[in-house]
Amino acid sequence: MQDDQQVSEDKLREALARLGSGSSSRSQKPRPVTPTTERRRRFVRDGQVVVEHQASRGFSQRNNGPGQDEQEEIERLRQSVKREQRRWEEAEKSLSDIRTQLKAFETREAHAKIQITELNRNLRDHQDQIQSLKAQLHQAREQAAEAARRTPRPVGRPRKVVVEDDVMVAEEPVLADVEANEPEPVQWWVKA
Repeated sequence: MQDDQQVSEDKLREALARLGSGSSSRSQKPRPVTPTTERRRRFVRDGQVVVEHQASRGFSQRNNGPGQDEQEEIERLRQSVKREQRRWEEAEKSLSDIRTQLKAFETREAHAKIQITELNRNLRDHQDQIQSLKAQLHQAREQAAEAARRTPRPVGRPRKVVVEDDVMVAEEPVLADVEANEPEPVQWWVKA
C-alpha cells in the first residue's frame, strides 16, 4: 500500500509539473526519482489526518522530570482537586439531607390533608345533623301552633272545681297533723 501511495504521489507531481510549466521553457524530461533518507511529505486524502512529530526544545526537559516550579504547581492543583472533592461530598451530603427533609414534609402534608378531609367530613355530618334537628324543631313548633289553633279557648274566668266531701274528710286528718306540728305564724303587720 505504501508503494501505491508513493507511485500515485509521483504521478501527481509529474502532472502538476506539466500543468505548471505552461510554455515549453522547461524541458519535458521527468525528474529522476532518487530515494532520500529524508521523510517525504504526503498529500492528505479525505478523512485522513496527518500527524507529524517534531522535536522540540522542551523534549529534554520533559524527559528529565518536572522542575521545582512545576512540582509546586502540581501540588497546588492536587490540593485544589481535594478541596473540590470535599466540597462535592459536602454538597452531596446536604442534598441527601434536604431530600430527606423534603420527604418528611411531604409526609406531613399528606397526613394533614387526610386529617383535613376527615374533619371536613365530620363537619358536614354535624351540619347535616343540626339541619335535621332544626327541621324537626320547626315541624314540632308548627304542630304545636296548629294544635293550639284547633283547641277552643275558654271564655271568661276558669271554673271552680267542686271537690267532694269524702275526699276532703280523708285529707283533713293529714292536714291537721301537719298544722299541729307547725308553730303559729307571726303576723307582723298587726301591732301588738
